[in-house]
Amino acid sequence: MEYFNEKVGPYPYKQYSVVHGGDGGMEYAMLTLITGNRKFGSLVGVTAHELAHSWFQHVLATNETKHEWMDEGFTSFISTLAENEILEENQEFPLSGSYRGYLRLATSGIEMPQATNANRYNHNAAYESTAYSKGAVFLGQLGYIIGQDKLFETLQTYYDEWKFKHPRPNDLRVIAERVSGIQLQWYLTDWTQTTNRIDYSLAAVDAKGEGTEIRLERKELMPMPLEILVQLKDGGVELHYIPISLMRGEKENPYSMEWTQHPDWAWASTTYSLLLDHKKEAIEAIVIDPSNLMADIDKSNNYYVDQQE
Repeated sequence: MEYFNEKVGPYPYKQYSVVHGGDGGMEYAMLTLITGNRKFGSLVGVTAHELAHSWFQHVLATNETKHEWMDEGFTSFISTLAENEILEENQEFPLSGSYRGYLRLATSGIEMPQATNANRYNHNAAYESTAYSKGAVFLGQLGYIIGQDKLFETLQTYYDEWKFKHPRPNDLRVIAERVSGIQLQWYLTDWTQTTNRIDYSLAAVDAKGEGTEIRLERKELMPMPLEILVQLKDGGVELHYIPISLMRGEKENPYSMEWTQHPDWAWASTTYSLLLDHKKEAIEAIVIDPSNLMADIDKSNNYYVDQQE
């Protein structure tokens, strides 16, 4: 509860009860029903998840039929991060389960747009993965686009301005844009109103004069800004950032190391050339999205490793 209070906003009531009962875990205002006979980790997990609903459903009262992902997904996001810290799990990528769930959905052939009415899914599995996993990834990727500090500032502002009301997706978008200075209509549209997917690849790495040309390719429809890590054989490391024109802005560098910002990648183009001031033989490896926060459906083409001995 202290974690949720800090990361989202203060719990507004004087009491919260965890009641032994029900057939799993079910949230209600100021209490949850939870079955017993669980292992400790399971008990903590279900309690944390149902408790987090107090913020994203019982204070931020989203319409569960129209926007269930704004409750279940955001609840999954914050409770997963809380468990990782409170239980000292120290996972390098605590949201990996949500990302795996989304990637299974995106490659399953049964995905429907996240904006689908909850009563209109063809498959229960598609509804569940869309609400929980894809909803959590929405926030994970939003942090990738605008920065983690801006993400939590967005959540805190969203909670403060929309508590005891009925927020819709655009209400969150407007706040995220105000906080970050980045336009996000494209993100909300592609992620929630379509089944467009993300897939970027390192199509070619070629020597060019005294430098190296990296040819990047967008293989699926959804655009994303890119972060590219370059590892040099002398031990040096470089980070390169390519915004997309739809953002009408750029993310501030969130890392302790410097990065090089490049011109925007225009939506109409499926390819982009990045020039490095290093000879090809000086490069050990190149990685698209070293943070893993971009839900790229095929990461096998995100890497280049020099094979020369």
